Amino acid sequence: MLGEMGNLIRERCVNWLGYLFKRPREPRSLMAHEEILPGIGPVRVAYVIDCMGAMCPRPQLLTMKILAMVDAGEVIEVVTDNPAAVETFPSLADTLVCSHLLTIRESDCWRLYLRKEA
Repeated sequence: MLGEMGNLIRERCVNWLGYLFKRPREPRSLMAHEEILPGIGPVRVAYVIDCMGAMCPRPQLLTMKILAMVDAGEVIEVVTDNPAAVETFPSLADTLVCSHLLTIRESDCWRLYLRKEA
């Protein structure tokens, strides 16, 4: 119940901030979905970690928590607007026992794709 209310509040805040700053943002599902990654092809994303507005080390800590929950071979997507966090993930991937697949730069964020290794 609280999770649904939290998602509703978050969605309304994102929409309001988008309106305020004239940058409407399409809400993306945080559920598992199929994604076509350039140079890699279709990949099933098991989990999306929304780190928009989060400062280091929060994106890394959330990623560690989610990687502990997913199975080997599954792909997670980290969405962040923090350039410092983006720079750390490729080198941090070995420590997190995962491989960095791809980083995609969008107009207001980066999307990082990591695959958990066995």
